[in-house]
Amino acid sequence: MAASRSKKKSFSPWAAIHAPAPSKLKAHPITPTGYLLITVVFLTWYYNTSLAVKLQCLIGAGLFSCTEYTFYMNTTEDLDGTVSVRPFAGRPGHTTIHQYIMNVFYIPILIHGYHALISSTALRILFFPLNIWVLEIIEGYTIIYLLGYNAAWVYRGWDALFHGTIKLWYIHYWYLMGAALELVVLPHVLPITYTAATILSAIF
Repeated sequence: MAASRSKKKSFSPWAAIHAPAPSKLKAHPITPTGYLLITVVFLTWYYNTSLAVKLQCLIGAGLFSCTEYTFYMNTTEDLDGTVSVRPFAGRPGHTTIHQYIMNVFYIPILIHGYHALISSTALRILFFPLNIWVLEIIEGYTIIYLLGYNAAWVYRGWDALFHGTIKLWYIHYWYLMGAALELVVLPHVLPITYTAATILSAIF
C-alpha cells in the first residue's frame, strides 16, 4: 500500500494577516541583536531630533498613556474582543511603560513625518487611522521581536489583524484623536514645546 502523503497547507494571506497575537508563554529575554536595535533606535532619535521635538515626544507619549488609561476605565471588553463604552463603569485603568517608550521614539514620525508627507489638514485627519495602524504594526512587531510577545497591548476579535497589533473597529476613535491632534494639540500645545526648549537651552 502506498504511503499516504500529507497534504501541504496552502498559504493564505488572510490567515497570515488575521493570525492571533503570540501569548506570553512565548516570552524570551532580549537578545544581543535586540539590544543592538534598541541602541540604534535611541541614537537615531537622540541625534536627529531637536530639544523641542524631544519634549514633544515625552509629553505626547505621556498624553497618550493618560488617554489609554482613561479609555480602559470607560470601556469593557467581551471575550470575543467586542469593546463597549461604559462611562465610569469600565475596566481598571491600564497602560504600559513599553508603549510609552515606543511612542517616545515614534512620535517624530507620527507627527512630523506625517506632516511632511501630507500637507493638507483635512487629508491628515482623513488618513489618520492609517497613520495609527502603521504605528501599531511597527511598534507591535518590534516589541514582539524584542520580547516574544506584545507586552504593551493585544487586540482581540474578528477585526484584530497583524497578530493583534491593530483593530479595525477603533477607526472612529482614531478619527477623534486625529481631529483633536490637528485642531487642538498641534496648534496650541506644540508652540509651548518650542518656547520651553528655548528657555531650557538658555539656562543650560
